[in-house]
Amino acid sequence: MIGEQDVRERLQAIEVPAARLRVETLVAGGRKRVLRRRAVRASCGVALATGLLVGVPSLLLRPADQPPDQAAAAPTAGASPSMSAGPREPMADPGLPTVRCGATSLPVPAGMTAVQPAGVDPSGRYVIGNDLRASDRSTPEGKVAGVGDSRPILWTDGQPQVLPKLGDWVSVSAVNAGGVVAALAGTKDNGSDSVLRYTGGVPEKLNPPPGKWTFSQAMINAKGDVLANAGRPGSDDRTDAVLLWKAGSRTATKLPLPAYAEARSITGDGTIVGFVISATGHATSYAWDQQGKARELTTPAGQQGTVTAARGDWATGNLWPSGAVARWNLRTGKATELPVDAPANGINNAGWITSSGTVLRTDANVELAPANAVKGEPMAISDTGLVVGLPFDGSSGVITWRCDR
Repeated sequence: MIGEQDVRERLQAIEVPAARLRVETLVAGGRKRVLRRRAVRASCGVALATGLLVGVPSLLLRPADQPPDQAAAAPTAGASPSMSAGPREPMADPGLPTVRCGATSLPVPAGMTAVQPAGVDPSGRYVIGNDLRASDRSTPEGKVAGVGDSRPILWTDGQPQVLPKLGDWVSVSAVNAGGVVAALAGTKDNGSDSVLRYTGGVPEKLNPPPGKWTFSQAMINAKGDVLANAGRPGSDDRTDAVLLWKAGSRTATKLPLPAYAEARSITGDGTIVGFVISATGHATSYAWDQQGKARELTTPAGQQGTVTAARGDWATGNLWPSGAVARWNLRTGKATELPVDAPANGINNAGWITSSGTVLRTDANVELAPANAVKGEPMAISDTGLVVGLPFDGSSGVITWRCDR
């Protein structure tokens, strides 16, 4: 039987079954998760989502714009008809207008050659990213262990600023409309042992509860409240606590959430959105208030759901094992399954979702232009329609698109 930790590791590596992903999305989505998780965990790299894909190295070596020939592959035993038919790509709706979004490559500070985006604020004024160098250490299983170096960058109105570091490396992960940044930090070749908050470009170290902790994924809301998942050393990469630092405070509050709850977003009203993986490996997503009262984010029959991002009244993530993108209404907890099989990367307060090389909207088709002839994968989106992403070709840099029409 697949246990809790098996499912957790697979969901952390890729949120939908790998056999349903196009190559570009697998590579781009994996790189995003490397930026987000390799910088904060000792065990990283590409893991299989459900054991459906066994030829990962050969798959990743294919050209970025050439999907594998899934039609020639024999269906996996036990696979549903829809899964054997291959991944569903976004399809243009002929009844809707098409929005064509021009691309811009953001300037990169001198000497930085491994830059990737990490987020955008709701206003679209601030973009964050990291110049990340992999650690030379590895685990006995051959996974990257720790972080070699990561230097944080904040773009304000398109102009970059290298933020100062506290520790050997810093990985920024969220920014609000006031330009306040949440980040993780640590010592060279190790995981994260600190949570930081930047105000006016100046970092401060936030105090956790007593004892030793490691952290994963720092989040921030409009008020400047910072949220982070925390684990005890030796806890098998589980989340042992979800910690909250209120705006203006350096003292953490341990939220009364269920055992092994993992947060993925904190909304403007303080709602925590995340999921819990049970001892039997079942994943269920929730919206919690800060007293621990839960609202389940429901899924279609036979499906599990893991959220990846939330904004306003909306959340997005993926259904499993189908691999479909989902949009949840946080007021009702109801899910809408979208006919796209790819990681759901980000969402804004209009419910627009970045995924599979485009922006999924109910009112328009979206075409994202290449930047300098290079296609990009959108990762985050502001409430004003500024989309932030990374190049498909593996090069260093950050691409933005204006999709505000």
